[in-house]
Amino acid sequence: MKKILLSLLLVASAFVSQSQVVVAGVSPANIQGSYDFGTQANCGAWPGETDDGTWGVLSNLDFNVSGTFIQAELMLIEDGTAGTNPQGNPISQEGCFPATNDLTGKIAVIWRNSCAFVDKVINAQDAGAVAVIILNRVDDGLSMLGNVTTGPLATIPAVILTNTVGNLLVNEMSNGPVEMFIGNKLGAYPNDLGTFPEDILIPPYAGASSVTFNGFDLAMQMYNYGSAVQAAATVVATITDPTAAVVYTSTVNLPVMPSGDTVYIVNGNPEFFDPFSLPSYLPGTYTLTYTLDAGVVDDFAFDNVFTYDFTLNPETISRAPIDASNTPTSNTYPSNSNTEYQSCMFYEDPNASALAVEGVYFSAYSDSIATYPLAGEEININFYLWNDAWTDLSDPNFGLVANDFFADIQIVDFIQYYPASDAENGVTQYVELNDPLFLSDNQRYLICLQTFNNQIAFGYDAGINYSGNQSITAMPNSPVFVDDTWYTGGWNGTSASSIGLRAIDATQVSVTELKTVEGSVYPNPANDVVTISIEASGSANLIVSDVSGKLVFNDKITLVNGQTTVDINSLESGVYIFNVTLETGETSLFNVVKK
Repeated sequence: MKKILLSLLLVASAFVSQSQVVVAGVSPANIQGSYDFGTQANCGAWPGETDDGTWGVLSNLDFNVSGTFIQAELMLIEDGTAGTNPQGNPISQEGCFPATNDLTGKIAVIWRNSCAFVDKVINAQDAGAVAVIILNRVDDGLSMLGNVTTGPLATIPAVILTNTVGNLLVNEMSNGPVEMFIGNKLGAYPNDLGTFPEDILIPPYAGASSVTFNGFDLAMQMYNYGSAVQAAATVVATITDPTAAVVYTSTVNLPVMPSGDTVYIVNGNPEFFDPFSLPSYLPGTYTLTYTLDAGVVDDFAFDNVFTYDFTLNPETISRAPIDASNTPTSNTYPSNSNTEYQSCMFYEDPNASALAVEGVYFSAYSDSIATYPLAGEEININFYLWNDAWTDLSDPNFGLVANDFFADIQIVDFIQYYPASDAENGVTQYVELNDPLFLSDNQRYLICLQTFNNQIAFGYDAGINYSGNQSITAMPNSPVFVDDTWYTGGWNGTSASSIGLRAIDATQVSVTELKTVEGSVYPNPANDVVTISIEASGSANLIVSDVSGKLVFNDKITLVNGQTTVDINSLESGVYIFNVTLETGETSLFNVVKK
């Protein structure tokens, strides 16, 4: 199972000034651009220090110093080991043994797999490499652990890139030389205007409801990395509709920017983009493009253009992109739990009452399907009302209770799903609710997938970074609950959970279609025994969960003359959700307080 690090930044109150260290493709043209990367875990200033067991840097090479960088050609390491690894890559390119090729002056490229990161770096360093790029075997973000004994021996910088980027680089290397930049951009070139994906406000949903959509705000943080003053820079934001027609343009003229200066282009500041809103919207895919122009030739133009797609459709709401069938895409399955894991999607809309949720799209994954089958695993789908008093991540009341950032959440719907076979591994599934769930305007919801098997993970799309959205809106995007802790920042890079809501126009849903049945429970609060009263008879299924969504028990009950008793003496004091499902498929939901 892939183990990746959770975002340690649990609070984000505004755009945060980025480090100037980047990993970027220089040539050829189709690999140009800045890439998200991981570095050493648990170290101080990038790229690492020896006092905590991680590797240091070459003499006179400190990327904390402006304009300090490495720019060199890539070369795959070779250590002579025969065979291919499970991902189909040569084991000789994992660099677990001394290199057999000369890497002098090159940036060594090494596949991640079967040995310690620090051993790979030392082997590349001994062969003359000036830096190391490790390619992950999956599209997860990752921080690399060092070693207290051998870590200080590794003195060249090392970063890790995703599998998708790795395949791009390796494929291009087969066609000719590939050159990369690793280091501090500030002052490295005279004219260099740019930004980071983490500092850009992007469409809040890659799959958006055409029923409720009414535009969004745009924002970004700009940097003058160059040594020259920029006095004529502009940023243009454009949006094209599904016919490729430009339906929105907003140009911002930047003030004079000395070297190292930063400008926040955001509503409320002197520099801002016009909000995006149209009288009406065509269904289909729109494209938002931010274009930075220094007014002169940019010496490092690989971070000047950023594009983002979002699709308006009548069925699916998702942070992740949706395909032609309006189904969310998944390309990575992060997990780091021991006992319990919930992967969640935050949702709130001022027009939400126009929608009724009929079902949920998601994908589940077992990293080793033969050893850890997916078939028959219990997956809970929890719909929570989030009613905490704190309004956003900048609220001083946020996080007052350690590890309990979502303290007031109440289940309003609960479904259990059991994959029919291992063929569902990594394949998006659709699960219909027992009844349509009608949403409320401006109500905060968490829609969460829950498992108690630490070998099961849920899908994300690693191609989208919502860090800027979370920073400027101060609202969680894809929070996760791992064991006993909520992480409002989710996984590194604030990636997009591939949860999709099938939310249709509420006026299309007839009340007669609902499968709920009236009932009551008493006494409430109670000490030891409660009586459930429903206008029905016969067998039924009772699911009891706490307010965090954790399953307490799941049992069969029998209604005699519409009633049954339930022993709650063993439950701890607190609020519990009782979900009764009759043989007819009708359901009844109660909140029960145990004294």
